[in-house]
Amino acid sequence: MNEALGFEKEHQYLLNAFKSNNLNNSIIISGQKGIGKNTFLFNIIREFFKLSIDSNKLNHHFNLLLNNTHPNVKYISKEFDEKTKKLKSYINIDQIRNLKNFSNESSLINNLLKVIIIDSADDLNNNSSNSILKILEEPKNNTFIFLISHQLSSLLPTIRSRCLKIKCKNHNIDNFKIILQNKFFDIDNEHINFLYDLSNGSPGVAIKFNDEEIFDLFDEFSSSLILKKPLSYNNIILASKLAEFDNDKLKIFISILKFILLNLSKIKIGVNVFDLYISEKIKNLLISSDHISQKTIMKKLEYLINNENDLFTYNLDKRNFLINFFSVAE
Repeated sequence: MNEALGFEKEHQYLLNAFKSNNLNNSIIISGQKGIGKNTFLFNIIREFFKLSIDSNKLNHHFNLLLNNTHPNVKYISKEFDEKTKKLKSYINIDQIRNLKNFSNESSLINNLLKVIIIDSADDLNNNSSNSILKILEEPKNNTFIFLISHQLSSLLPTIRSRCLKIKCKNHNIDNFKIILQNKFFDIDNEHINFLYDLSNGSPGVAIKFNDEEIFDLFDEFSSSLILKKPLSYNNIILASKLAEFDNDKLKIFISILKFILLNLSKIKIGVNVFDLYISEKIKNLLISSDHISQKTIMKKLEYLINNENDLFTYNLDKRNFLINFFSVAE
């Protein structure tokens, strides 16, 4: 598979700029989460190394890069908190301060370029943002800083103004299909179309969503929306099935519920969303908008938004949460 699949123009632009010694030291790689920005960036760095290192030493450097142990590459992301056993909320200022020493040190490998990667720059808080800004304002020769961003507007305007901005677009269905078929060899076209619509063309998100049970239960959920009796026997059974999901899987299903309700609401106010989707599963579900009121749609959506966080924070009963969701009606 082409390592720059979907981002060929961006790949060639950065490579040509590097070859001509005309590449900005600070670069933002932006685009939707899960489309492969991190993979794209590491492929670019590999290409830079190819142009800077003897061919007989390349494999060694590639292995160091793959294992995140290369002395000339600093990869910064949110740290793991041993106390809470979760990732910290932000990239902290100490992580950025340590980069100053790294950028000031001389390369130990024949003046090989140095690379700093912030993944993602959206996770910088105010203090760490201002700290990285100082580094951007004083670029070092042969040092490149890449900031990965899922939401460009979340970055300080002063940071955005200092950087070359490379926008990675979502994948079209053809490239999306190649990526997923490379990951899941036996996946059929309708399943791919379903994942494409749900993920908005993001393979990383689609891989998280790819679950046969969710795929199969989607039809049951479609039927549940048009039942005249919200808390029917079928809906109670469906709630019991969904309650067996672990937290991560249930979070995925709840995100799908929000996607469905938002699109049903759009139909209710006259927006034609059918042309946006290619999955027959999703198109068939959206037809059910005739059987549910806008008021019920919004009450169900409000219920999810108001109660999802408490469900997982306080480990509440999943079955009761889901039964309450199904029972919400006009």
